[in-house]
Amino acid sequence: VYGIHEWHEDVKDILRKSAFSELHTAFLFMDTQIKEEIFLEDISNILNSGEVPNIFAIDELSEICEKMRVIDRQRDRAVQTDGSPIALFNFFVQTVREQLHMIVSMSPIGENFRARIRKFPALVSCCTIDWMQAWPEDALLAVATKFLDEIDLTQKERAACIEMCQFFHTSTQDLTKDFLKKARRYNYVTPTSYLELINTFKDLLAKKRKEALDGKKRYEAGLERLDSTHKQVEKMQEILIALQPKLLIAAKDVETMFLDVER
Repeated sequence: VYGIHEWHEDVKDILRKSAFSELHTAFLFMDTQIKEEIFLEDISNILNSGEVPNIFAIDELSEICEKMRVIDRQRDRAVQTDGSPIALFNFFVQTVREQLHMIVSMSPIGENFRARIRKFPALVSCCTIDWMQAWPEDALLAVATKFLDEIDLTQKERAACIEMCQFFHTSTQDLTKDFLKKARRYNYVTPTSYLELINTFKDLLAKKRKEALDGKKRYEAGLERLDSTHKQVEKMQEILIALQPKLLIAAKDVETMFLDVER
């Protein structure tokens, strides 16, 4: 189970990689990955200050300072630190802030989003907000085409399925507007909902195909048994026909013996 310990180990690994490498690092974090609220607290701390307080053990801090000392000596003397552990760790934090780019993806649906924004204001104050608008119809078709391209379908069937997914999504958006007018309640239909629709369709199609294939196999097995039984019956009939003359002779012999006994 992925918990706080595993999360902190991953965060430490990301912080070290972003500071020790000359390459810039992007850390994509989605709200669906929030197993514990402390995950978001750590993200907020990184956005605010470039570090998570007390996340590194003493031996890990020593290792970080030694590696930053090597990097520091490669810089111009005018910008080098005094070599103290505090200065080296501050250099580590500064490098993280410059080279680590946080990408936080959150759905605006529900109370959790508002509560988290209030609790962790750095999500707003330290981020550039990119608001994703509803996908246009041609984008819906393109996404469905991409996800359904791997399914074994004819061109005609695939085109119909793509249009079906797009129609379901857009018609649900229209129904949501009517629902809001009549019931004064919100029902959110987002791009994530569209992806879930496509994945549900793929899973359902695979399930029904498997059921049909299993049914076909059972039907074919039943036909094989019937055919085998039919052949066995025919063979038994042939044996009975072949034995019929012998049975007639045996019957006459029994009748003769019966007459002899009566005499």
